[in-house]
Amino acid sequence: MPEEEKKQEQKEQAPEAGGEGAKKEGSNTILFFGIIGGIVLVNLIMAVVLFTVTRPKNEEEEAAEAVEDSAEVVVEETMSMGMTSEPIEAIVNIAGTDGERFLKVVVILEFDETHRELPEELTRRAPRFKNMLIEQLSRMTLQEVNEPSAKERIRKEFLRRVNSIIPPKMGEVNNVLLDQFIIQ
Repeated sequence: MPEEEKKQEQKEQAPEAGGEGAKKEGSNTILFFGIIGGIVLVNLIMAVVLFTVTRPKNEEEEAAEAVEDSAEVVVEETMSMGMTSEPIEAIVNIAGTDGERFLKVVVILEFDETHRELPEELTRRAPRFKNMLIEQLSRMTLQEVNEPSAKERIRKEFLRRVNSIIPPKMGEVNNVLLDQFIIQ
């Protein structure tokens, strides 16, 4: 009987040891697989993001990007010039100088080539534009003419006034270029 008692004791002790050990071992296994699953998920997300960011572009995307980034295109856009009108010259006495000082300005109107009737319209209205320029300049004082922003103000104001009298169907002037700007 002692053998049976020993077996009985071993059976009683085995479930207790196995029971606690089994519970700890089971919860550790679940935690272990949870951590491994989380790491795999994070790696998968990182792989998708890296693939999306670093994937090779197709030929169309590369060509479009090359055109946008091309220094030649940028230079061409800034250096390209549309059609121009004949120069419009104005010589005026500067306001407040009692006729002792004068200002000479020559402007050229730049416009887009797509408007076929605009050159004729600008030539036809050239006397009116000259009159507008003389009126605009003769109101300026010596202090206004000598300001660093004076040329830009003259150009913008004249451009606005020119475009306000050209019929919209004819197109519009894109820029006023200063050919001469002399203060005497």
